[in-house]
Amino acid sequence: MRCRIRLLAACFLLLLLAGRADAASPRPAPSGTPTAEERALLRQLADAQRALGEQLQEVKDAVEAIHNDVAAQKDQEDGTEQEVKALRDEVKGLYVESSGVKQEIEALKDDIAAVNSNVSAFRTYSGFFIAVMILLLAVIFVLTIRR
Repeated sequence: MRCRIRLLAACFLLLLLAGRADAASPRPAPSGTPTAEERALLRQLADAQRALGEQLQEVKDAVEAIHNDVAAQKDQEDGTEQEVKALRDEVKGLYVESSGVKQEIEALKDDIAAVNSNVSAFRTYSGFFIAVMILLLAVIFVLTIRR
């Protein structure tokens, strides 16, 4: 690429020098057909112009590719940012839900403690009831035997 630029710059300098040399020397009357030197110079200029056009197109393509890459990266960054926001919201929801579950577990512990105390009281009362029933059966048995 630098070689082409140098070639183009050299051609441009040659044109400038040739233009100045022509301006200093008297010009011959223009003829209808260009000379071999003029044709060669025109070909070189056309080739240099084509090469410059190709290089300019390559630069344009490279800039467009960079622009597309930047846009793709920005889209990817926006998508990642949205995913992070969604995950944060989900974590907040899970935290609230886990706090609710912890409160329910504490309430269930209190209920289980109350049931345990009720069961132990029931066992005590049922034990007394069974003891009273056995005592009454014993009294009835003794009274029946005495007769």
